Amino acid sequence: MVGEVLSSRTDLTEPIVIVTKGHGYELAPLAEDLAATRKALRIEGLGDEMHIGQTPVRLVYFLHGISDERWEVIQKSGVLSRLRELQKEGMLSFPGFSSHYPFPKEIKEAVDTGAFDVVELPYNVFNRSLGEDGELDILKYIHEKDLGIVNMKAFNGNSMLPIYQVLREFITIDYAKMLNFCLSNPYITSVDAGARSPEEIDADIAVALGNRPSEQERAAWAAEADKVSGLMNDTCRECLHCLEKFSCPNGLNFPEILSVYSRMKICTSLGKDVEQYKKQYQALPMKGADCLECGACLEWCEYKLNIPKLLKEAEEKLG
Repeated sequence: MVGEVLSSRTDLTEPIVIVTKGHGYELAPLAEDLAATRKALRIEGLGDEMHIGQTPVRLVYFLHGISDERWEVIQKSGVLSRLRELQKEGMLSFPGFSSHYPFPKEIKEAVDTGAFDVVELPYNVFNRSLGEDGELDILKYIHEKDLGIVNMKAFNGNSMLPIYQVLREFITIDYAKMLNFCLSNPYITSVDAGARSPEEIDADIAVALGNRPSEQERAAWAAEADKVSGLMNDTCRECLHCLEKFSCPNGLNFPEILSVYSRMKICTSLGKDVEQYKKQYQALPMKGADCLECGACLEWCEYKLNIPKLLKEAEEKLG
């Protein structure tokens, strides 16, 4: 889609920055992934001559979802040095990586290798553990190393959209404040707001062009968010990254089950009616009881959720 659209444009002269994520944790998958990415995007040329049609582009390639297991593989595979070689060859513009809340140690180690130019990390008013609330402010550390920081999960993940419909009765923090909280962090380079429509893009731009909150306002928003953030612990964020390279051997759509269960848990904690979630669960073709408890899914959850355990709970509560 991106390649098709940019190929048709003739009016863009400033380079468009394209960010892509891959699972090139070893040399062969890295080569295959980067080649497939360039082909899918219709990228031609190398280095500063990289383009799609007549549109100049710059390609940021992220090693996606660095975890403790993946980081161990990456360090031994030769990928770190190869990324810089690919940059010199002009196959990519900037090497980077993404990671998640449970892996501050691996994030710091990856930054310290000097192999990356940019990092994508989750941070929001509800979870500041990689920022000011962490044992080490990872965002500040990366900023001081002169790497770019792309802030993902500004709205606390895909699941926040339906969950917010419940939470907004208890907090005054709206989407604009969530975005503004991230934009006001001085260590963040860019926020990936994940707009789904032109209207959402316009709303995000309006926030970006507006005033930033004061330190006192930020502290007040954080304190308010902390009143409900604990409700989202041990819940599926519906990021669906687990399905990028994995499918349940029993054909179970476990993210669908966990999304219903997560919303039910939060509503229960807030004293809200949960009958709709019981009906949604009953309508599913497969349920938590169909989990084989093989554990094959565990390594693919970037939030380290115990998926079989949660599926069993879902069946107990909703079955």
